[in-house]
Order: sequence, then structure tokens, then C-alpha cells
Amino acid sequence: MRPCCTIATASVSQLPERERSFFMAFMPSARTAITLGHHVTTEEEWTWYVTEEGGEHCAADDHASELCHMIEVELTQSGYEAKAVEYPRTSGLQFRYVAQAAGMGTIGTNAFLFHPEWGPWIHLRVIATSAKLDIRPKVSGDQLCNSCGLCITACPACAISEDTFLGLQCRSYRKLRGEYEPYGPKRELRYCLRCAWVCPQGESPQRRDRL
Repeated sequence: MRPCCTIATASVSQLPERERSFFMAFMPSARTAITLGHHVTTEEEWTWYVTEEGGEHCAADDHASELCHMIEVELTQSGYEAKAVEYPRTSGLQFRYVAQAAGMGTIGTNAFLFHPEWGPWIHLRVIATSAKLDIRPKVSGDQLCNSCGLCITACPACAISEDTFLGLQCRSYRKLRGEYEPYGPKRELRYCLRCAWVCPQGESPQRRDRL
């Protein structure tokens, strides 16, 4: 695995009820949920674009998707079932809860997963497999959410509080601002990341120039 990525697993039987129910429907034979985390180091990596087919992609997810495919192939060739959960299409699974169960980090006030070294700057992918695996991330650091409250103040949708993240309120605000409509010749999707940019945890990605 490249240094930019980390991998961890959680037993499906030990996942929270909602996530466990998802895997039971998605792959009844699934015994393990594999979480792949990619460290986002530049703003461009996490900038999404609309494809000609109408889908969405970004460099971070392209890389994570490629690695997931490699893992799927290896597991399948070893005689196991393996299937990546669809993303960015709506799957019904919240990856951060699976990642937290796998020990990859903890969920912060702004609902991002906080990695011990990278803070909120991590892109997640999840694979279901019938293989029984126990892989724990080898990480160290203290970049978990410290409940400083900066994201609460910065959120333009007022969707974040000390103990609640209102996902629908966040999404509605962003939709009204046209964030789900492609912009410019590259068909860029300019999603709000204010709660991540103000976060003092982790090293913020390198900003990119915009016209």
C-alpha cells in the first residue's frame, strides 16, 4: 500500500446496527468490511468534476477506486467474494462509521472522520468481503477532533452543533447555492469545505489557483 493510503478492517458482526444491516443486504456472505483511507494533500485531489456520462470523479477517489479494484481482484482470485460499495452514488452506507469501527479514526463535530495523523483530510472507500480479515492501521498521532468549535462558527448553513450534524440542512444550503451544478469548461463541482479548512487538526492541503 502506498504511503498516501491506509487500510483497516472491521468484522461485519461487530458493526453498529445500521451498518451491519447494510452489509447483510449488500452481501449476505460478508464477514469483513475493509476500509481504505487516502490522505488528501492537495485541494485539487478533492475537487470533484462531472464526467461526460453524468457521474462525478476526483483524483483522490480515482486513486482509491483503483486500489479497491486491486483488492477485489486479489480476494476473488483467492476464492472469496469481494465487492466495493458504490461511490459517489448514494449507497445508504456512511463510510465514516465503518472506518471508525475499524479503528481508522473517530468522527468529529463536523461529521468528518478524523485520522490520528491526517485530521479530517482523508478520503474513504469501503469493500465487503466474505474473507475473515483482521487488519489494524499502524498509525500514531493526536490529530483527532478536539471539539474546538471552529467548524460550528464557520458553517454557513448552521448545520453543526456540539452534538449534532444536520446533513439534510447542509445539503439543502449547498443545493440552493448551486453547488451541485457543474461550473466552467471542466464542469467543476465547487463543494463547501469550510468546516474542514478552519479545522486546526492535521496539515491542510495545498491550495490550488483558481481563475
